[in-house]
Amino acid sequence: MTEHLHPTTMADLALAPVLLSIERNLASLRTCDDLSYALALELNDDDALYHTPAERAERVRRYAVRLVDLHGWDVRPTSDLHGLAVSHGQFSVPVMLGKRLAGYVGA
Repeated sequence: MTEHLHPTTMADLALAPVLLSIERNLASLRTCDDLSYALALELNDDDALYHTPAERAERVRRYAVRLVDLHGWDVRPTSDLHGLAVSHGQFSVPVMLGKRLAGYVGA
């Protein structure tokens, strides 16, 4: 039997709005004048709290999902820390950070 890829749950139907909202947040961060300031202001924290690439990737993730109703989707940094994996059940969709944000994470 062939596995169908049609939405079968409310979470499946919400994938597009979730991805678009995350991408909108990342786009605003990619184009801001002062990346550290934008992160600190929106997350109410300080750049000095993030010492490792994994911690900075988590910081970007927190920014990306702010004010987003995830509808049961889980968002985590990808294993290479160059993107975010938006997952639900057996399905996962990567959202790439882009050069500027990946550079921040890897710095």
